Amino acid sequence: MEKQRDAVCVLSLVSASLLTAALLLTAALLLTAAPMSLAGLAPTDEAAARIEFTETTFDFGTMYQNEEVTHLFTFRNVGSAPLKIGKVKSSCGCTAAMPEKRELPPGGQTNLKVTFRSGSMRDRIVKHVYVDSNDPVEPRVTLTIQSQVKVEVEVSPRGVYVGKIQVGETVRRTIEVTPVGVDTFKILSTSVDSPLIEVGRPLPLDDKRPGYKLVIELGPLKEPGRINAKVTVCTDLAHTKEFQIPVYGKVVAAEDADQDSPQQ
Repeated sequence: MEKQRDAVCVLSLVSASLLTAALLLTAALLLTAAPMSLAGLAPTDEAAARIEFTETTFDFGTMYQNEEVTHLFTFRNVGSAPLKIGKVKSSCGCTAAMPEKRELPPGGQTNLKVTFRSGSMRDRIVKHVYVDSNDPVEPRVTLTIQSQVKVEVEVSPRGVYVGKIQVGETVRRTIEVTPVGVDTFKILSTSVDSPLIEVGRPLPLDDKRPGYKLVIELGPLKEPGRINAKVTVCTDLAHTKEFQIPVYGKVVAAEDADQDSPQQ
C-alpha cells in the first residue's frame, strides 16, 4: 500500500510539473506575439501624396444664357511625397477644367481653372469636375459648380427639325422670338453656316406681342445628305448678345421619302 501511495504522489508531482511548464510556455508565446501584432497596427512611415482642396463646391449665382464664367479651385499637397494630377474631366462639354500645375512637391499649392458656358441652358444647373491623382486615400476628388441660368429671350420652337425631305423640295419653318423680363429688343442681324438655308428679315408678330418671327427656308435641296446647321441671331439685349437656332434633318431621294415626312 505504501508503494502505491508513493507512486501516486510521484505521478501527481510529474503532472503538476508538466502543467506548469505548459503554462509558462504559453505565456512566453503570448508575450512574444503581442509586440508583433502591435507592430502590424502601427502606422507606416512610407511617403505618400495627399490632395486637399480649400473648397469643393462653388455657386456662380445668377447668370444668363450664352454667358461664360470662370472660377479657380485652389488645392495643395499636404502629404510627404510629390502629388501628381492625372485625368481631369467634366460631366458636360459646357464645362472645361485645367490645372495650372500637374505636379506638386509636399507643401506645394496651385489652382484648377474651371470655365462654364451656359449656352441654351436654363433654370438651376449643377455640373461636376472629376480630378484624379496619386493620392492613395482619395484618388478622385469631385468638384461641383452650380448656377441659376436666366432666360432673356424665348425662342419657339428652340430648333428646326425638318425630318426627311425630298431632293428638289423647299421647306419653310417659322420661329418666334420674344423677350423675357424686358419690354422690347431689336434683332440686329442674322447669319447661317450653310448655303442650303436662308433666313428672311425679322417680321413683327401677328398678334402684336413684342418680338419677331423669322422665316427659315431650306432648298431647293439638290442631293441626298444630312442637314446640320445653325442660324445665329444677334440682338441689342444686355446679356444675350447672340443666340443660335439649330436646323437639322435629312435629304433623301423621292423614292426613299416616308409618307409621313413633315409638310410645308
